[in-house]
Amino acid sequence: MKNDTNSLIMSQLQMIEHCYGLSMLNKEEICRAISRATRNRREILTVALALNNWVAVHGTPDCITIPEQKVQEIICGVIGRW
Repeated sequence: MKNDTNSLIMSQLQMIEHCYGLSMLNKEEICRAISRATRNRREILTVALALNNWVAVHGTPDCITIPEQKVQEIICGVIGRW
């Protein structure tokens, strides 16, 4: 189950990278944070959508590092816990 969860999270993060033509330098850390905080597929997809929106506004055309604090804020804001 954990492998399926991580695969889903990584595929969502890769989709964000592909959409904006960038590379997330801390993708593994983001994946672990989402995996620890979420309980089901719906929560994962909701967090991924919120991350997508953040990247759309703050992303650069090359590489991006999403601050750990921002990832935690997004997770907490969307699913109500960290």
